[in-house]
Amino acid sequence: MDVGSLFSAMQQHYELAAMSYIDLSRFLRYASLLKDDIIQPQPYTVSIMAAPDILPPSITNFLSDVVTISPESVDALWDITKDLAWVLPTVDEARADEENAFRLYGRQRGITSHTLYPPTKLCTNPECSAWQLGTVLKKEEQHQAVIFTHVNGAHPAWSVHLKCRQCHTNYHNNYSVKDGIRTYYGGMPAYIQVAEHQFVQRELVMHWMDLMQIVVSATNCAHLYNIAQPRCDVYDNNNNVPWQFNSSLTTVEVWDSFTLLALLDDHDQRHVQLQVPHGGEQKDRYTTVMRERTECIIIHGHEELPHACDGCLRIFNMPDGTLARTEVVVTDGVTVGRPCCGVPRCKNSLENNRHRFCSVDPDHKKLETTCAVEGCNRPVTRDSKSGKYRKSCDDPVHVKMEGANVESLRSGKSKTQCQKVAKLDNAMSSLLPADSTMALPIQDGDEWYKHDAQTGAVRLVQPAVMTSTGVLDTQPETSHPAVDCQSKDTPKLKAIFRRQRTNNEQLVVRPCGVINGRGTMYHHEAISNVLVMIEQLYSLPRARKPQHLIYDSNCNALREVLNRRIKFFDGMGMCVDAFHHKNKHKANDTFCRDRCDMKAYPELLDDDGKYYFNSSIAEQTNVWFGAFHNICQEMTPVRYDFFLDEMIKRRNRITVTTLHAQGKHPHHPHLMSQVPQHV
Repeated sequence: MDVGSLFSAMQQHYELAAMSYIDLSRFLRYASLLKDDIIQPQPYTVSIMAAPDILPPSITNFLSDVVTISPESVDALWDITKDLAWVLPTVDEARADEENAFRLYGRQRGITSHTLYPPTKLCTNPECSAWQLGTVLKKEEQHQAVIFTHVNGAHPAWSVHLKCRQCHTNYHNNYSVKDGIRTYYGGMPAYIQVAEHQFVQRELVMHWMDLMQIVVSATNCAHLYNIAQPRCDVYDNNNNVPWQFNSSLTTVEVWDSFTLLALLDDHDQRHVQLQVPHGGEQKDRYTTVMRERTECIIIHGHEELPHACDGCLRIFNMPDGTLARTEVVVTDGVTVGRPCCGVPRCKNSLENNRHRFCSVDPDHKKLETTCAVEGCNRPVTRDSKSGKYRKSCDDPVHVKMEGANVESLRSGKSKTQCQKVAKLDNAMSSLLPADSTMALPIQDGDEWYKHDAQTGAVRLVQPAVMTSTGVLDTQPETSHPAVDCQSKDTPKLKAIFRRQRTNNEQLVVRPCGVINGRGTMYHHEAISNVLVMIEQLYSLPRARKPQHLIYDSNCNALREVLNRRIKFFDGMGMCVDAFHHKNKHKANDTFCRDRCDMKAYPELLDDDGKYYFNSSIAEQTNVWFGAFHNICQEMTPVRYDFFLDEMIKRRNRITVTTLHAQGKHPHHPHLMSQVPQHV
């Protein structure tokens, strides 16, 4: 049917004669999509090769609602257009046709299926005369680009910049530039610009963020995309029109898109515009705003800090008939770390991740050129063969210590370097099947050197990998009963030949699975640091002090609270989680048995005397969180904090969605609850 015949037939029907072209187009599109639903109810004598004469009633009524015409008019329009609707291409066929047309006829003319313009055609600077006059932006610059899409692979594209002739503001697809400052438009762009000529579709970046939730690295995200790329590659060099940029995705582009989308999401939630320097290197452009986001979380807490639900807050009847409430949080450490200064408790950032000591403190910086052996202050010397500086002085024993360290790396005998992941803590093994192979990243264990004075030999000694456990500040830095029985005449020689990493991350988790906060432990999971972290976290303006803190080292924590008379913990129950209390703490520790047993608190038990709250939730969460160690173990402090906080933020969103589905009513209650607390 030609166009003239189509419109002539429609003119014969009073309602169809007034129908808009857009509604006609919608009618044809939806009718084409419903071909299978139209043919299925027809009698078996009706051919499937041609459009049937009669529509099923449900289809008629559906199309009537879609294009807002009467069912009678739908039947009349179907009679006119049925043959046309029956041969229309599918969505996939139409898309393939479009791409083929642009590839064959558009590329040679500088036309692509994707041309990214700024979202505005007018200057938005209120101080500019062009804005006041409403002058349209016409000065443009065009650049070739590539778009990485979620479903259809990489596409060649044009990126068009519009410049205001009056105030010289340059408008790009994602942002405007003026006076060296890049200001992003509000909202989340459909295509995120990750480099001068590279864009990534928003849905693809969100897909990568979802993959990172199950610990898929940025490198593997890029690798997976490049593997799938040939299946949907629209680049075609057969037409002899080469494109300036290829379709290969890099790890850097994945990380930059992750960072930018997370920042845009954060600023959109706070109703502010993201601003960064336009000049300089891409790797440094977002460092300041990333640090600001981390500082904002430190000051205000994560977005789910005020969270409450039926899984972590219990409202119950007291014996006198009044209502009371109790909230519980659980904390535990997990071995995830990044490079840090080798001086214990120093929190200064490294100038370069290859360094062992920070450059901020001059005394620490000097240690890079000082013998690495503990207690030796002599300068390092050059190796006579290679001419390179050693990390030890010219003391023969110290030289042999460094040689033993180098040999352990070359031979693969270093547990610290080769054992990438640690076996699960005994407590965690109780939560998993007996044949489970899940593992958590290890922390670098303490190591030392034994020198045999008679033979002159030096041997590197490495204890079994230790799990992250709370220790008292007064506890010796190293305590290994299996080796402490050695002769006291043989001193332990220690050295820092390799870089050090932070000890662990301390998570604070509600029994429902929502993560309230995170803290980095630099040296040990010291009890005092854990207590400081809990006090700081629940002293934030949006936080509510919980009535119970569950921690596997709470007996030591409670002793410290009592000895130091820390007022914040007055009235707070401090119990050891059920598994550790039963299996890991000494039966003759009466203080622990009397003061840290969850069974001593009725509000922590249900009507059957079983535990009401999941006290192992922190260790269960650590199975997920600990797997990020291999991804972030070489990150700088700024990116490390930003990445882990973003993972927590998105994990919490998933958890809250699950709690809604389970009917546990997640919400953010007011600080002043109508129900009194109870301990």
